[in-house]
Amino acid sequence: MAEYLQSSLFWRVLQAIGGFFSEMNRGSAVFRWLAACWNSSGTKAWIVRRLSAPMALTQQSQAAKALQRLNDRLARRRGLMDCVRGCVLYKIYRAIFTCGRGSKILGYLFRHGLTAFLLFTVGVYVLVHYTLRSVFTVPVLSSTWDELLMLVSLVWILRCRLDRRTPVSARANPLDLPVLLFIAAGFLLMSLVSPYPSIQLLGYRATAEYLVWFFLITRLLRDDADFMELYLVLVAAAVLIALHGIYQYIVGVPMPANWVAQAETAVRTRVYSVFGSPNIMGDFMVIFAPMAAALAYYCRDTRLKVLAWLCAMLMCVACLFTMSRGAWVAMAAAIFLFIVLVDGRLLWFVLLGGLALSFVPFVATRIGFLFTDAFVAANTNGGRAGRWANGLHYLETSNPVLGFGLGMFGGAVAMQNQVLDGVDYFYMDNYYLKILVEMGWTGLCSFVVMLLGFLASGLRALYRTKQNFKKKLDRFYPLCAGMFCGLAGVLVHCFFENIFEEPYMMVYFWSIAGMIVWLGFLRGPAEKKEAA
Repeated sequence: MAEYLQSSLFWRVLQAIGGFFSEMNRGSAVFRWLAACWNSSGTKAWIVRRLSAPMALTQQSQAAKALQRLNDRLARRRGLMDCVRGCVLYKIYRAIFTCGRGSKILGYLFRHGLTAFLLFTVGVYVLVHYTLRSVFTVPVLSSTWDELLMLVSLVWILRCRLDRRTPVSARANPLDLPVLLFIAAGFLLMSLVSPYPSIQLLGYRATAEYLVWFFLITRLLRDDADFMELYLVLVAAAVLIALHGIYQYIVGVPMPANWVAQAETAVRTRVYSVFGSPNIMGDFMVIFAPMAAALAYYCRDTRLKVLAWLCAMLMCVACLFTMSRGAWVAMAAAIFLFIVLVDGRLLWFVLLGGLALSFVPFVATRIGFLFTDAFVAANTNGGRAGRWANGLHYLETSNPVLGFGLGMFGGAVAMQNQVLDGVDYFYMDNYYLKILVEMGWTGLCSFVVMLLGFLASGLRALYRTKQNFKKKLDRFYPLCAGMFCGLAGVLVHCFFENIFEEPYMMVYFWSIAGMIVWLGFLRGPAEKKEAA
């Protein structure tokens, strides 16, 4: 198929168009002048110094030293490992893995031990979540399995420390502290503003619990094989969901009438796959479409490159069929950033594709509705603008510094526990405003610091992996860029939806953030040498 595609007239025309515009840009006097100014600027020099700065401060921090002392003590407690091996739970674990490795069907999952199995489970998290909640519907298991997975991951990390003959290095990294800061700020606000302690606890759990996956992933990943397995499982799961979404569009899956306005007659359905929400479905595609495209630059086999591009296009089509304007904006932002970071030649293809999409009836209807008086009226009365204004009003009437209270307004916990009279409960459809209303300016500032820490760490990881890519030490830079672009798109979409209200979206976001940090800061010399 790859050879057929490359020999086709269509492929040669696309290559010619891309090459023409690329050479035109490179040969223009304006382009050369801008490039010379940028290369000689002090701004570039300052940015390069920041991006290439060593991780010495993090490694010398008190937190890193405390983690190293913990690793040293666990490595010396060899007697504890003998006790662990003698317990019933350990024997059950060994029996399960012994049977699993011998199975022709499950052997793949168990071949690299429990670490690989845990990473695989994280990769298919949303599919497990949907199966337990909507297919088997076992109440106890469906509501606690994710916490059990976190607990097993934590215990396994400690067990691996105990089983080492020599201490392992601390996994401290630049993003640990910003994430811990937000978790601590949430705990403080939960303690200070607690008119209904049980609700505040639920609100804190929904806001901060799944951030723990960042720490777990950075401690679970051992080598390049673990990283690639998790990366490929994530993309494969996203492809399956994209195909399911496209199938839903083909068969015209039914949807609630309030998902579209009466004026949007060209919209016959909105797909949602296993999520139940087209906005979350669209955002899921935003995360993984750049990751799939990045595989086309990582793989050397032409057939795999074509397959990667096909997967990326399937996700873009599935995102298009969600009819989620917020997801479209987020996807556009992610694609543009991918073009900037990975391959500028894609710009003209994307522009031509965007121009062609503007003539598709349901796209024109969805976009055109934004410029009508009906949209202005709907947006003000019960729409996002009206909700945001009401949310800010509730904040001003409570405590702008400490907030309205975790779980009290704007999210799922508040919708499930409507305890205040005279309050018009609804979803804020803006996660940043939701944080501001519930946690006040204190919570929002700590949240922004955490996100800035992620962006700074991500850019530094991009710079580090790009240097290795240029020196041909490894090929991980496109993968790092794909992950960063997908998560950046999510942050854009958070302006229009409560994306992090869904547990699996937080799990995926912070797990991928952990993968970026591992790739940029925690991947050891041995792994780099092996990849080369």
